[in-house]
Amino acid sequence: MVNLLSELPVFLVLLGTTLLHLGERRVNTYNSDFLRFAECEELIPRKMRRYYLYVGVLPWVCLISSRLTPVSFRLDFPEAPAIGLILLGCILRLWAMRSLGRLWSLNCLFVAGMPRVQRGPYRFLRHPEYVGRGLEGMGYLLFFGANPAALFFWFYTQILLSPIVKTESRQLHELSVAPLHLQHSSSRVGSLNS
Repeated sequence: MVNLLSELPVFLVLLGTTLLHLGERRVNTYNSDFLRFAECEELIPRKMRRYYLYVGVLPWVCLISSRLTPVSFRLDFPEAPAIGLILLGCILRLWAMRSLGRLWSLNCLFVAGMPRVQRGPYRFLRHPEYVGRGLEGMGYLLFFGANPAALFFWFYTQILLSPIVKTESRQLHELSVAPLHLQHSSSRVGSLNS
């Protein structure tokens, strides 16, 4: 019988990850209504959906593959650094989301006339959300024990990310500097002035 106390960190990591992803979906829905009003153009929708699907199931793949992989094919690491990477990735992602405010979504959108965001982590990194997701994924690999299946799956998410970053980088390069004027915002949550 499995010692339930030894499985508590696994349960907490999966619960926290699942709640964070559900929260992102809710924010995405909320912001999507606003972005439709701003008449955004959605770029590469299939690639974005596939990427976020794979990133969302990565912790579960790491867990299942670690349970099915023989110990001789798995590298086990201390939990503390792995949890640290997961938390660092989550904090960086949340900071990036907050910095984008109502412009953040799970889609690659082009907003005509929108200036480039240069606050928060965007002062230091070009794509902080994706860096955060990469750190978070590395944390899952370490936490659940790096094994060939999980490592392949994590690398695949990084391969899926490459055309997304190229598209977003091109989009950022082509942005004009004319600001988008938002009138009568009903909420300050995620507003552009925060």
